[in-house]
Amino acid sequence: MNSLEESSTNIFSLDNVCFTIEDKIILHEINVEIGSNGITGIIGPSGSGKSTLLRLLNKLISPCKGIVRFKGKDIAEIDSHELRKEIGMVLQRPFLFKGTVKYNLLYGPKIWKIDYTDEGLYKLLDTVGLEDDFLERNVDGLSGGEQQRVSLARSLANNPIVLLLDEPTTALDIVSEEIIESTLKRLATKGIKIIIVTHSLEQTKRLTDQLLFLKEGRLIEKTTSKEFFKRYNDKEIHTFFKNKESK
Repeated sequence: MNSLEESSTNIFSLDNVCFTIEDKIILHEINVEIGSNGITGIIGPSGSGKSTLLRLLNKLISPCKGIVRFKGKDIAEIDSHELRKEIGMVLQRPFLFKGTVKYNLLYGPKIWKIDYTDEGLYKLLDTVGLEDDFLERNVDGLSGGEQQRVSLARSLANNPIVLLLDEPTTALDIVSEEIIESTLKRLATKGIKIIIVTHSLEQTKRLTDQLLFLKEGRLIEKTTSKEFFKRYNDKEIHTFFKNKESK
C-alpha cells in the first residue's frame, strides 16, 4: 500500500488557510478538502485568489496562517524538491528551457534518475498529441500551442500523481485547447488528480467534475460541476463573477 492509499481519499486539505501581501488579504480562512480523483476546477472573478490557492498547493508560496496538507501531511514539513516530483505544474505561459524538446522532457527524469528510452519519450509526446519528430526540434521554433503541450509532457515525465494547471489554454488556438482538454480527461481516467484554474465557464462545463468557487479571497462554495450548473443559470453565474459581492 502506498502513502496516498494509507492517508485518506483526500489528496489536499486546507485548514483555516490565510494569505496576505502587505496587509492585503488575498485568501481568508480557507477550509476545504480536495479528493484524490477527477478534475477539480477553481473558478471565480479576477482577483479572487484562484492562482494564489494553486501556488499554495505546490508550496511555491506558504500560508500566513493555517495548514495545507498533502496526503495527510503538513506541506511545510515536506521537502520542496520531493513535493514537486509528485505535483506537476503547468502555467498559463509555458516556460521551457533553451534547447530541444528532448532536453526539456529529460530535465526532471535526470534529477530523479528516471530512465527513458526514445520510445518512452515518443509515448509522452503522443500523450499530448505531438509527433515523434518533435523530439529533436528546438523549442524556439514551436508555436505557443506546441510549447504548452511540451510543457505538459515535461510535467508528466516525472510521473506525478497531481497536476496543477493555471489557465493553461488561455492564449491557445481552438485545436490546441481541444487537444489539451482531451489529454487532461484521459489523464484523469488513469488516476492522475487534475486541479485547474480557469476563467472559462464553457471549459469548466466541459472539463471539471467538481468546483471550488472563490470570491474576494473567500471560498464561497464547493460543489459538483453538475450541481453548480444545474442550480444556477448563465445570468446568475455571470452576476457572481462581478467584482462586487453579489447579494
